[in-house]
Amino acid sequence: MSCFSGIAGRIFRLSMVVVATGSTVVVGGEPRRLTDDGILKRDPHFIDGGKSLLYGYDEQDDLVRVLRLDLATGKSEPFVPDVGDKHHIEPKLSPDGKYLSVTECTGNLTAKLIIRNLETRKDVFITHSGRGGTRSPVFTPDSKRVVYAFAETGPQQLWSVQVDGKDKKQLTQCEGVSNWPTFTPDGKTIIFSNSRENNYEIYSMEADGSDEKRLTTNSIMDIRPAVSPDGKQIAFTSTRDGGYNVYVMNLDGSHVRALTSGLDRDDYPAWHPDGRHVVVVSERGGRFDLYLHEVPVAGQAVDGKPVAGAGS
Repeated sequence: MSCFSGIAGRIFRLSMVVVATGSTVVVGGEPRRLTDDGILKRDPHFIDGGKSLLYGYDEQDDLVRVLRLDLATGKSEPFVPDVGDKHHIEPKLSPDGKYLSVTECTGNLTAKLIIRNLETRKDVFITHSGRGGTRSPVFTPDSKRVVYAFAETGPQQLWSVQVDGKDKKQLTQCEGVSNWPTFTPDGKTIIFSNSRENNYEIYSMEADGSDEKRLTTNSIMDIRPAVSPDGKQIAFTSTRDGGYNVYVMNLDGSHVRALTSGLDRDDYPAWHPDGRHVVVVSERGGRFDLYLHEVPVAGQAVDGKPVAGAGS
């Protein structure tokens, strides 16, 4: 069994697009389909100022690659070449464009964090004691550190390390599994999910792990939070209405509204740098593709109607 199989086992609509100067601009309210191969995908991440998109792609049933999608041409190509039989998932490019972080694995419980200097092509491998694997790496806004999840002793916690692999330290010491860290643009606040309530809820804390606050209250699961570029909103996946759907709320957890609806799976939200659109991995008829959505304003649902009793 691959390490990705373990990850997938735990968790798993722009009527018109104008292409100008290599960027994609949404002018309609319906989602725009960005890929059409139907292959399982995950972990999208915008780069090049929103002109390109990195994402994980199941090249084979047991082999996951990182591809780069050019939004102007619609063509995808490998972003990390010559990886052999290794899975590469959860790709992130540092804000300054100098580093790539990726989770690499060759078997179950072997996920390890790699931070690559794209100028020198040197890799730093972040190691821990124990048999667990690293999860969900994200760069700090100043590109100096990477925050990620790992279970060294006890439940999975959040850790931080410099991009050169030095000064590794644990940020959380809490019950339940902590995962999917995401930063506010000023680097002062981390938003993440934790399972201490026997279901995943979304929390915020200071970058040093202090002043933790709970943002959602849901009887099932709120996962994969992503902070908007302006730091005012959080997109996340939730099963609160029965299926896997993507929602948006304010940074303090207020004004929750649905971005997607229905029983088909919508997951892995990632913000476009313009702060007005979110890309989602959506399942339609057993096929998985990337769709770009326009985010409804606070107090409105995906159909533009007011949200009745919107809460967390």
